[in-house]
Amino acid sequence: MLYYLAEKYESLTYLKSIYLRGFLGFAISLMIVMILGKPFIAYLRKEKIGDEAKDVGPETHFTKTGTPTMGGVLIVFSAAITNLIVGNLTNKFNLMLHLCMLLFSSIGFLDDYRKLTICKKGLSGRKKMIGQALIALLTWVFIIKFGISGTELDFGIMNPFSKNYLYIGVVPLLGWILVVLIGSSNAVNITDGLDGLVIMPVIIAASILGLIAYFTGHTELSQHFDLYYIAGTGEITVFLTGLIGAGLGFLWFNFYPAQIFMGDTGSLMLGGLLGVVAIFLRQELLFLLIGFVFVVEAVSVILQVGSYKMRKKRIFRMAPIHHHFELQGLAETKVTIRFWIIALLCGIGSLIILKLR
Repeated sequence: MLYYLAEKYESLTYLKSIYLRGFLGFAISLMIVMILGKPFIAYLRKEKIGDEAKDVGPETHFTKTGTPTMGGVLIVFSAAITNLIVGNLTNKFNLMLHLCMLLFSSIGFLDDYRKLTICKKGLSGRKKMIGQALIALLTWVFIIKFGISGTELDFGIMNPFSKNYLYIGVVPLLGWILVVLIGSSNAVNITDGLDGLVIMPVIIAASILGLIAYFTGHTELSQHFDLYYIAGTGEITVFLTGLIGAGLGFLWFNFYPAQIFMGDTGSLMLGGLLGVVAIFLRQELLFLLIGFVFVVEAVSVILQVGSYKMRKKRIFRMAPIHHHFELQGLAETKVTIRFWIIALLCGIGSLIILKLR
């Protein structure tokens, strides 16, 4: 809306500023979540839309039974409304991110709804993966039809330590996108196991990717950081500021002891969106460092399952690895904050890599 006004009225051209719209996006989305948070939680309690104790978690988590879930709806609503207000609705990246947010959250919503009404296990892993694969296919078609940079880079994998990239071609790119999106979506979902654990690393990752998006879409800064210039990625920054504001507002209610959980509606969506942004910026490999906490959590599950199937022995006391640390005697809040610190250090490290290229 603001961008449209800036286009229509010459006196309002300052509204095109990414700085201004980014700040407004952050503030508006934060305000929406802070205002709607309490009544939304009260509604969920009234309707008995609460989380069930999971058999795979420590016994201490049984006290969380009944905590309102599906808080991801609040994040999606806030980010969507904010984007309609401050975003450039003619920008291809903005429109695609908005669509992916709705699609990923729909998969999570169906999963959460099924858990609450039909089957405690929710959607099968196969069905969720099919949904994620369809979004990956849509992203691939988007790149082919509309392009990203308009060069061979669109079909390559960027070296995070230099400006070099490996051209893989059109068809292999689909496989690469499948790996990135399914991996990132599920990794963030796996990380969402402690009060406040996942949302702060998501905020940090979104902040780092938002900065990279701004650098990439700026003619001078892209040269300074030795990045390939990609026109229009500044709108990714604006989109992410809205998501960051919504995430920070959600953390207000989600930190220990959590008043609400985001559910798969939030975690699958947030992970998927971060993956889509990494693909648009051609920084999928750097994203491994930016989202290192998510990578470790996912790998811990893979190793645990693989070890038990092959050796009938477990590597960790419980997976994902945050439960392992809990069972070793660390308080939930201590595990959470230490993971936050790791996420912050990895985010800073990724920016240092960009600077030293």
